[in-house]
Amino acid sequence: MLGMVTTHDPGTSGIRDISVALGGGIKEDSLFLIEGEARTGKSVLSQHIAFGVLSSRGSAVAYYSTDCNSIALLARMESMSLDARHDVATDRFRVFKMGAYNVQKDARKSLDIIMRHVNELPDRFKLVIIDSPSTFMARVPPTSKVDFLQACKELCIEERSVVLVLDTHVFEKKTLSRAFAMSDYYLRLKSQDMILEKGQIDTRVIKLLEVKKLAGVERWQEGLKFEIKPVVGIQILPFVHVKI
Repeated sequence: MLGMVTTHDPGTSGIRDISVALGGGIKEDSLFLIEGEARTGKSVLSQHIAFGVLSSRGSAVAYYSTDCNSIALLARMESMSLDARHDVATDRFRVFKMGAYNVQKDARKSLDIIMRHVNELPDRFKLVIIDSPSTFMARVPPTSKVDFLQACKELCIEERSVVLVLDTHVFEKKTLSRAFAMSDYYLRLKSQDMILEKGQIDTRVIKLLEVKKLAGVERWQEGLKFEIKPVVGIQILPFVHVKI
């Protein structure tokens, strides 16, 4: 199990609650899919997972990002009190920017390059986060999307797990079903209106994290509600009801 260091202080971060929701961590050899629309907190959740695993001192983490190089990603994490500078300095945390220069020309080739790069990582990088190849996935046919998912699944060997972050819109209905079937962990993120009391709407931007699959087992439980706040990062909100 790739464990995550947790905290009992609800004012610091949501790592403890995330770890509990994931059964204490991430099982080895697992494909972990985070799916949701834009601005639902997928990257923030990925950064919290990376920090939690790094803080456990049990595994090195590789983070692939289409948005950030290492300097920008560290700055974003530090803004949420997730300080990973020491892990970068000691080569326990590597950040790679996935360039989109040739995406219009050959998105399939770009996905292949990502896979080859991950394959060449040292074995000690037991957690790989790919956030997010949606730009590439949106430009390839459904068969190529399934091939990429299968390639990610095949990377999950020798105790390595892969977290794949994707926008909902890149999936056709059948492809989304295949993605769910192939994944070991399946998390869905949404933005929701919330009800404080009858007739009142919470005006905050509230996110909903639904764990649909956990270590290969389907789950149907009420999701975690949270805010993304400066300094704090993810802050879990108990006792808030989703507007139906």
